[in-house]
Amino acid sequence: MGDISGVGSKILKIPAEFSNDAVAEKVADIPFIGAPQSRTIYNLDTSTHNIDFSTHIRVPNDIIFNNAGDLLVSDSFQGAIFRIKKAATCGESCLVETVSHDSLLATPGFPSFGANGIALNNDESELFIANTGDDRILKLDLQGSEGISVFAESINGADGVAFDKQGNLWVTANQADKLIALNSEGRVIAKLGDFLGMRNNGSVRGLLFPASLEIVGNTIYVSNMAQVATPAMGDEPEEKVTRYTLSKIWAPLLLSGALF
Repeated sequence: MGDISGVGSKILKIPAEFSNDAVAEKVADIPFIGAPQSRTIYNLDTSTHNIDFSTHIRVPNDIIFNNAGDLLVSDSFQGAIFRIKKAATCGESCLVETVSHDSLLATPGFPSFGANGIALNNDESELFIANTGDDRILKLDLQGSEGISVFAESINGADGVAFDKQGNLWVTANQADKLIALNSEGRVIAKLGDFLGMRNNGSVRGLLFPASLEIVGNTIYVSNMAQVATPAMGDEPEEKVTRYTLSKIWAPLLLSGALF
């Protein structure tokens, strides 16, 4: 997210077995394509209103490789999904393609991040995208003509996403301090975790603004970002965090589908 700090937004790579003196290598600059077109909202009383978006910065957020070695990238402010083909080996000739630039990938909500976490389904025909400010999970058809659609609603601060081997989609809800599992129809089938207060050493008990997640075997690892998302007032628990943590959730029955 280099535009935020004035150094330009780009994709970098670094050797997996890096040392303290390792230098990150640029793969590609994120293109500036601006905000998507306005979104029309249809109300229950049959009226409509339009939401207009604007941005002056590029905010790449999550990345994921497909089996072909292409890198998919979400951009939270431009409302876009980009693709870099053969990102690990394209060298200095890496091209960035726009896969989708859609108002559903932007947000007028809070926190003000649109397209955030991304995950591919098992056959890589669909990309699932968390829209944090809209509290939604979106589904992007990568093979046909269905485009982008809403998969699930009302996940408070949908952030990181990951599929388990049963095909369930796990989502970190950063505003609810929970980890939520959705089935193939987008229905909630499990809710784990909560914020349980602070330890004396300045670390979190439980989950606090959970952001990214990874599933390894029967264990789910979740980063406690503890991000202060509102103006500092001194009474937010995130403001009291001095030691940042990862949470480990052992959930063999959930991940095997035994409880569903």
